[in-house]
Amino acid sequence: MKIFYFKLHDQIVRNQRVILSALGVLWVGAMVLVSQMQFDMSFRPLFADEDAMYAPTERFEAVFGEASGAYIGVILESEDILTQPYLRGLARVSDQVAQLQHVTAVISLTHFDFPIWTPTGSRTVRLIPKSFLNSETPENSFLEQVRSHPNIKRVILSEDGKKTLLLARVNIPLKDLKGRRPVIRQFKKTVVAGIPLGTTMRFTGVSVVEEGYADIVLWSSIRSTVLTSTGLVLALFLFFGRLSSIAVALAGVSIASPITLALLHLIGQKITIINSMVPIMLLIIGVADAIHMEQSFMHYRNNGRSASEAVRRMFGAMALPCLMTTVTTTIGFLSLRMANIGAIRDFGLNVGIGVVVVYLMNILLVPIVLLWLPSKQVGFTRWAGRGLEYFLNGTSRLVTGHAGKITFAFATFIAICVWLLPKLSLDQKFNEEVAADHPIRLNQALLDQEFTGFLGPEISVRPKKTSNFWSSEAMDQMRKFQDALREHPDVLHIRTYLDYLPEGMPHSSAQKVLSTLRKDSPLKYQVQEVINQDGKWASVIVRTNDMGTKRAGEFKDWIEEISIRHLGTDFEVEVVGQWWLAQRGMMNILSDMLWSFITACILILPIMALLLRSIRLFLVSLLPNLLPMLAALAFMAAAGISIRIGTAMILAIALGIAIDDTIHLMIQLREHNTEGKDRKEIVLRTLAQTGKAILYTSVVLVIGFGSMLSNELIAIQDMGIVAAVTIIIALISDLYLAPALYLLSFRVLKKDRSQIR
Repeated sequence: MKIFYFKLHDQIVRNQRVILSALGVLWVGAMVLVSQMQFDMSFRPLFADEDAMYAPTERFEAVFGEASGAYIGVILESEDILTQPYLRGLARVSDQVAQLQHVTAVISLTHFDFPIWTPTGSRTVRLIPKSFLNSETPENSFLEQVRSHPNIKRVILSEDGKKTLLLARVNIPLKDLKGRRPVIRQFKKTVVAGIPLGTTMRFTGVSVVEEGYADIVLWSSIRSTVLTSTGLVLALFLFFGRLSSIAVALAGVSIASPITLALLHLIGQKITIINSMVPIMLLIIGVADAIHMEQSFMHYRNNGRSASEAVRRMFGAMALPCLMTTVTTTIGFLSLRMANIGAIRDFGLNVGIGVVVVYLMNILLVPIVLLWLPSKQVGFTRWAGRGLEYFLNGTSRLVTGHAGKITFAFATFIAICVWLLPKLSLDQKFNEEVAADHPIRLNQALLDQEFTGFLGPEISVRPKKTSNFWSSEAMDQMRKFQDALREHPDVLHIRTYLDYLPEGMPHSSAQKVLSTLRKDSPLKYQVQEVINQDGKWASVIVRTNDMGTKRAGEFKDWIEEISIRHLGTDFEVEVVGQWWLAQRGMMNILSDMLWSFITACILILPIMALLLRSIRLFLVSLLPNLLPMLAALAFMAAAGISIRIGTAMILAIALGIAIDDTIHLMIQLREHNTEGKDRKEIVLRTLAQTGKAILYTSVVLVIGFGSMLSNELIAIQDMGIVAAVTIIIALISDLYLAPALYLLSFRVLKKDRSQIR
């Protein structure tokens, strides 16, 4: 195999100018494609279009639209809201918003209609008529009636009368955030310019929140990449004291990242909350592989080899191990394809592609960059070299002298981890994805506290026995169901077609009234959201507190229970909507974690066995590879970090990444073992030669994952800290547990200090 890699090296060196030119052109083209990538911060990336869970919601929304995402809005707060001058200004702004492109309807105090019944039929009435707004002598008592009106309390007016909502209905699909952005900007511009001075404005709504998340993801990704790059550069310089080492480490990944993103764009991928981590993942992984290659080059260079010979020998020695670590890391990410959540599946595929691209770029560029460096001996700075040697010598003495005690200590640690596992929680709240003082979270909290919010499911109701919802029996059953839903402590608001039937209206007139409202009235869009044209399909729009995943499942079960109680078997009831899909996906995360991890193990472990060509080394490597995953879960339990979208991916990812250093360690143990030396001496030499690279790559990984703490999204922060902890545990396992188990596997427990001095 080495002969093949030597030949490949020779071809790369011989054609290095052609390779560099081609990669330069490829990089420019990739950057053009990357600039064209789109953002999608909606819940839809959590599910594939063919997902069985998604199909009912898709059918439902085809009829009723996206009730939760149809509106963008602003919370207006002022002491003067319920005064004629303020309402005049609000009416003027509402009219201007209604004229904006893609806005189909406006709801505000001055643009709020409700139906009433008269002896001659039904009609819609405006809450605050123009006659009041235009009156020179307005009747102030009228405003007190408005304040106490049951139809608007906590819907568009707060209990204290100091806050109100202005909502604009938009006809652009929620998933088209790019198309909605100009509408949101125009909406904000119009409101800010027209609303009276002294008003506090807080923009909210699904689209506004998703736009905010998109900006957070963009700038957080940039910030994390910059911080990671800066941290790596500083670490490289502090350890090696040479700018050339920075060039070696970053050469491959600087080309690989834009090429990967370009490929993702070509296959139709968008930047989502999860996909935003792809560049940082590639940076971390790519630099770690480059460091292993550079460390091998240092070894040969400092043993008297010329630069060209050192590069050639490095290539022959490292190409296969790096290929194997690439394969295992790729498998770790690709195992995420077993997940039910579409965003996680895509992330696994995207990073898996990127890891392969990074390997190819490192193989092509690292030898070339090393040849272009100043031809002199290289290595760690004096302080770094001495510090690492001192630490590794101490580690070697401890392991070779106390292998049994070290193993017992790890066994105790494993027992503690197992004891902590039952404390793991599965929960995710939408309002807790950013810091408590973030405007997005504060605005949403205010919306939930003072109004009805926008979180919660839609309930699809279709009659089985009756032909439609016009019958008195069906209407009575629906009213009981609606009233029962309102009794739940987490429910803020319920909206059904019954809300648009005037009080006192005979049942026989329901069909005519609703048909009229659907076709030609200010309420047509609202009515269309709750009942279809022939009256054979109804929607119950439920708005709730941000209850979290665990309680969402209980809430869904409760809905089904009361539907049986009040609707019996006469209706087909189904919980649908983007909110429920997101919660349902979260509930599947535990099984996703398990199957992804099992898949990764099934695929990775046989590869390790074939690579090591030793049953003994394979068995020795098992526990050091599996322990970091167990420790990661235990840490989450102890730290109160919930299993959520970010942390759910840790097991498979960490297995793929943490195993890399173990592979390098075990290969060195195997190579040194062939020399027939004492096994303690083998451990000493392996740790001395490989330990530095393992330590440094672990530092790189911790710096990379630690940079995620700068992300404003809590899920990404949690993922970063859990991953960093996992890498630290993997490092400790590789340096202490793996050598200890290796020694114990030969039943070498006798202390022989004479051999380790």
